[in-house]
Amino acid sequence: MRVTSMETVREVLAKEGYVSSDEFARDGVLVLALSRLEQYRAEVEFYEKKYGMALQEFEASLHGQKGREDFTKEADLEDWEFALEAQMWWQGKAMELQQDD
Repeated sequence: MRVTSMETVREVLAKEGYVSSDEFARDGVLVLALSRLEQYRAEVEFYEKKYGMALQEFEASLHGQKGREDFTKEADLEDWEFALEAQMWWQGKAMELQQDD
């Protein structure tokens, strides 16, 4: 009798205490969410250290400079905003996944 790969998957998951593949998938997605959360948290922290201030302060300072454009800082602002939004999104997803425990 040939064992299928899905039978092997079920056997391994059961041995590790998983009742269903959905349970395992949820744990895998939680690990992914926590990884992404840390990635974006580190990126936000990088910009906070680089400029010595929070995003809102940096944005106010940058937009307060009339008549001068700093394309590097503008690009950093966009990346920083994206990282902060992504951090908040992944934080929410991680919390949702952990509430199911």
